[in-house]
Amino acid sequence: MRTKALWGLIILMLVACSSDQHSPTMRFPYEWLDEPGYGGDIDQQKIPEPSGMCYHPLRKTLFIVSDEGEIVEMETDGTPVFWQNIPGDLEAVTVVPETGLLYIVKEGEDVILEFDADKKHIIRTFPLNRMFEGNPEYIQKQEGYDNGIESIAFVPDDTHPEGGVFYLGNQWDPSCVLEVAVPLNSCQKKVCEARIQRVLPLEMDDPAAMYFDFRTGLLNIVNDADNILVEMDLKGKIIREYAFLGNDQEGIAVDEQGYLYIAQDMGGIIKVKDLRYNSGH
Repeated sequence: MRTKALWGLIILMLVACSSDQHSPTMRFPYEWLDEPGYGGDIDQQKIPEPSGMCYHPLRKTLFIVSDEGEIVEMETDGTPVFWQNIPGDLEAVTVVPETGLLYIVKEGEDVILEFDADKKHIIRTFPLNRMFEGNPEYIQKQEGYDNGIESIAFVPDDTHPEGGVFYLGNQWDPSCVLEVAVPLNSCQKKVCEARIQRVLPLEMDDPAAMYFDFRTGLLNIVNDADNILVEMDLKGKIIREYAFLGNDQEGIAVDEQGYLYIAQDMGGIIKVKDLRYNSGH
């Protein structure tokens, strides 16, 4: 009997140790705006392969970028504002609230484009220096394909000489979240180098979508492969982890009214009510 009990305990321990640490049982608290499962897609323009998104607090609109090089602005109900093509595989977009300028990740080259939404043109380019802790290719460059930067979020900081820092999600090689200094104030050239300051201790494959929540001071990061959203502090500690809605979620944003927007690579911009604020999360 003792032998059977011992083997049973060993099996339970093996199962516990082998279980996926990113398999949350907590369901993301949200509410459909229409009949559950329907009526949530606000994309009236059928954007092909939307891959990144942000909410612009000054313009009160959404900006979406796509794998096909489109940058699209729409109202929060999906009403089109403008559509423009920028050559390249655009993967993510964020906004600096103080200036209203957009920062767009161009995958493959792993550069950040500074975009003026009023004048509708690129101002500066910030290539990412791949060096970290003495390794000149910490962020690896692939030949023939790229699994590089997939998400971006700006976090303001009045004490920082550049006005804040950027957080980037790298898809693979390695899969990680980076804190990056971009010389927004100290460099006025057309091309200025961005540098990795820190790699956060987050063990998550493919951080494909990200935004900074000003209400909580937390990064919200989505793993689209496993349909998971984590809330993480700026030190890299996971605060909460949710089973997340949607599929192929490559862009995520929240507006001032607490509506959550999800850009799906397969197509569609889902809009739901984010109930975390109602529940006190």
